[in-house]
Amino acid sequence: MSSPYGPPGGYPQWGQPQGPGMQPGHPQPGGYAGQQYPAQPVQQQPIQQPQYAQPYGYGYGQPQPYYPSPSGFGFPQVPQKQKRPMLPWILGGSGVLVVVAVVLVLGFVAPGFFVRSVFDAASVEKGVTQTLKGSYNIAGVGAVTCPDGEPVEVRHRFDCQVQINGADKVVTVAVKNDQGVYEVGHPK
Repeated sequence: MSSPYGPPGGYPQWGQPQGPGMQPGHPQPGGYAGQQYPAQPVQQQPIQQPQYAQPYGYGYGQPQPYYPSPSGFGFPQVPQKQKRPMLPWILGGSGVLVVVAVVLVLGFVAPGFFVRSVFDAASVEKGVTQTLKGSYNIAGVGAVTCPDGEPVEVRHRFDCQVQINGADKVVTVAVKNDQGVYEVGHPK
């Protein structure tokens, strides 16, 4: 008695001819395994290597190219990353240099945010002596000593020591504007 599922004794082995006209490893189209058909020529296709392999998952996105390992073992090699272009680094560096140059020019040259103007003590001492002799007509003006490094700021005041006829006196100097114009007060 034959079975509709194939010959008795189990399933046919793959690669074994099962009847006349059957090629090894190629089942015939249609029908059951036990039916026989006239032989048809079968063209065998050469086995092609897969061009793409997906190492993980079920193929999300584009297929990844397969790069076999040179030794034949281990994980497939991934191609090296391309070098980043240097243009963004060059533009960024030149932008930083421009900003630094602008800060330095504005800070030290014009308007001079970082520069603090100060009076030269020797010049102020000479100016105080000339003012006392010329404007106030004071005779006997001797040595004048002013502090060094007083800032040139509007309404700033500082005192200078003056010897008039051998006596020590104090003269107050008041700054009038930021160009260094000052006013010398009467000796006290």
